[in-house]
Amino acid sequence: MTGTHWHIAIVGAGAIGCRVAAHLAQAGVATTLFDGWAEHVAALNRDGLTLEHHGREMVFPVRAYGFDAMPEERFDLVLLAVRSDDTAAALPLVERLLAPEGMVLSCQNGLNEEAIALAVGASRTLGCSLVLGARLTAPGRVAALPGPDTLRVGELDGSDSPRVRQLADLLAACGTATVTRNLLGYRWMKLVLNSIGNPLLLLSGETAAVLHEREPVRRAMIALAGEILATAAASGAEPEPVLDLPAALWRSPGARSDERLHAALREHGRSLGPRRLSMVADFEARGRTEVDHINGYVVAKALAHGRTAPLNAEVVRLVKQLEAGARKAGPESLQPLLDLLADPA
Repeated sequence: MTGTHWHIAIVGAGAIGCRVAAHLAQAGVATTLFDGWAEHVAALNRDGLTLEHHGREMVFPVRAYGFDAMPEERFDLVLLAVRSDDTAAALPLVERLLAPEGMVLSCQNGLNEEAIALAVGASRTLGCSLVLGARLTAPGRVAALPGPDTLRVGELDGSDSPRVRQLADLLAACGTATVTRNLLGYRWMKLVLNSIGNPLLLLSGETAAVLHEREPVRRAMIALAGEILATAAASGAEPEPVLDLPAALWRSPGARSDERLHAALREHGRSLGPRRLSMVADFEARGRTEVDHINGYVVAKALAHGRTAPLNAEVVRLVKQLEAGARKAGPESLQPLLDLLADPA
């Protein structure tokens, strides 16, 4: 079995799963898609997968099945691209699809590799920390969003193996793909960005460009990041720099007032502009979010190490209220979080 001859399934044909499938198809690599949206599955089989990229439309024939399908074929590589809160429900299908020597690559937000490893074995589990903008525009159609397309693939034990290099070569069809020996460090870095951006954009109803211009909100983002990075350190991880600034700076005394951090956040907001991040699109589509596996993951990990993460816990509480219809999106919905930061430390 070599990377060029892998039999590949993608479980979760959402925006990321479809964009990866389209780029692989463009490179001549066929994949089989699995998803729970029946209309989407039907459109993929009937019309093919349409990718909107750089002002062009390309259509690729694909095979797609529902999550309840029972195909006899087995796959050497399963890319898991479901939302984090759907991971547990998807794992029985993943196990059925895997060939005896097959492996799973998590292409998700959050740190789901532990759950995947429990299901299929740590030696068969790899992770990919990716920045890849995409949006489903209709059943069977995915649009690539502007921005950096970077993918970092890694083994759980940090080794530089032949298979992880083959995976990086495979995923180079989607953007700049490299091997990392610090997968957990990249996962925690991405978790910081997801935790300080996604839920605050959802709660505020604002664009990233507007949100990141608000100084009190940036202070909250820095404080949230500090909690997350402290939790990562307690977990034994060494997070990669966040917005090109070292983790130690985000955790330092006086971080909330550090102009380097504020400047980085302002620039990050401008680069995102009007872009909707995944939690906003997820809430609009499903009425629920991954917050339990984003900020909630931080809260649970902190507790496991005898710590607390009160700011992240407050974000979870506010998003849950929004999901329950007890809170409406708007700038005022961030006020309870900002009130926790009255101390200017």
